[in-house]
Amino acid sequence: MTVRGERVDSEVFVDLEGPLTVEADTHELHDLVTSVTQLGPYRLVLNLRGVPQLDCSGIGQLVQLNNQVHESGGTLRLVNVEGRQKRLLEVLGLLTLLQVCDNRQAATPCCRNATGSSCRPLAPPAASPDAVHPSIGGGLEPAL
Repeated sequence: MTVRGERVDSEVFVDLEGPLTVEADTHELHDLVTSVTQLGPYRLVLNLRGVPQLDCSGIGQLVQLNNQVHESGGTLRLVNVEGRQKRLLEVLGLLTLLQVCDNRQAATPCCRNATGSSCRPLAPPAASPDAVHPSIGGGLEPAL
């Protein structure tokens, strides 16, 4: 799995490419999320457009990442979720847990989850803008 990230203020946008399955190597994704959550309450947006396959293991990883982000005071949103994948999340009852938005623009600054409740805005993180995870595609570059 290829992971590319970009930080804009208190939001981190992550593009995923490749299957999110039991066979996928997702260490890079987990390392990124761990380093971001250590910095404070970020809004993390995972773009699944490049994810052709999602199995139960991949869904479990999304739930685990969601829990990790929430424990740090942040939010996790999924964008560009393919129709069959979204239906799978619905059947499993996870649309009330995972926030799914149509696209990146809908995910910022706020989107609505399946229950219709609004996402709460987050305060900007207290950490230095330069203290972001450096291993993703040359690092997460601050927006100009």
